[in-house]
Amino acid sequence: MKEPKDISQELLLKYLSGTASEKENREVREWMSLAPENRDYIDHLQSLWANAQSYSLLDSIDLEENWQAVQSKLGKRTTYRKQLFWKIAATLVFFLTAAFLIKTFLYRPLEWQEFEASEQTTLTLPDGSLVALKAGSQLVYPTQFGDERRVKLKGEAFFEVEHNQETPFVVEADQTETRVLGTSFNLRTAAEFSSLELVLVEGKVSFTSPLEKVVLEPGQRVSLGAGGLLEKTTNTNPNFQAWKTGRLVFENTPMSKVFQDIANAYNTRFELSNEAFGNCTLTARYDQEGLENILRTLEILFNLSFEDKQGTYMVSGGSCQ
Repeated sequence: MKEPKDISQELLLKYLSGTASEKENREVREWMSLAPENRDYIDHLQSLWANAQSYSLLDSIDLEENWQAVQSKLGKRTTYRKQLFWKIAATLVFFLTAAFLIKTFLYRPLEWQEFEASEQTTLTLPDGSLVALKAGSQLVYPTQFGDERRVKLKGEAFFEVEHNQETPFVVEADQTETRVLGTSFNLRTAAEFSSLELVLVEGKVSFTSPLEKVVLEPGQRVSLGAGGLLEKTTNTNPNFQAWKTGRLVFENTPMSKVFQDIANAYNTRFELSNEAFGNCTLTARYDQEGLENILRTLEILFNLSFEDKQGTYMVSGGSCQ
């Protein structure tokens, strides 16, 4: 929970202790009505106040005895007005101390850490959720989760989220937000040669862009289409996790799509000099094969040649026969 703004801790504590004026009470109630988060904050304070038995602590302060001790040192006679002043001062000190403790122990800022995967890596998050990160991807996450489990992704990852009905799991990626309670899904952010895409494997998620929101069921995918609108369809690509599983399956698949899937699985890129060759089809299965082995079989099957130019393979030749 975030620390509230536009209202003082002292005013809130006076409200909770019953020492606020009617005007102050009205100010707090108006602030609470502005947002659900404000109401939640008050609920937290009330719980903390009750558990700590704050009033017992306040009652244990013998204000009269303390004042008499000070009075005797000064050699002056006690008056009701001065007694009242010291009682108010002692109460204010208590309020300030309580506010400091609440701010220190209840609202500690999250500590974030950033992980960049130089190779495919699986991370275990503080709640036990697992994240398989594709090489070259980045995940930012807190060392401990608070009222929600929020992480930030750049690249591609497969999430296996621990179920928690009370604490949503949220993934920020490319100005989108994926919100779940417990599920598994593959999420890819936009890159130079690929668009943002989420494929849901199990559970249920809501996916929100700056323009709209959709809810996905298992086996569905969503991507960003023209104008930033969301496109929700049934996932028909068996290779969406090939980067993680090392398994590629093609059934009469056009070569243009074959090269897209290989490129995503191996973090590379292909450019065809013969665009017509992209319409040829391939039926094959590759399991834990290295990229060079796959390209060698394609050379033989389709009379192709590959030239690696700084991470981009230039593909020339090609025949469907």
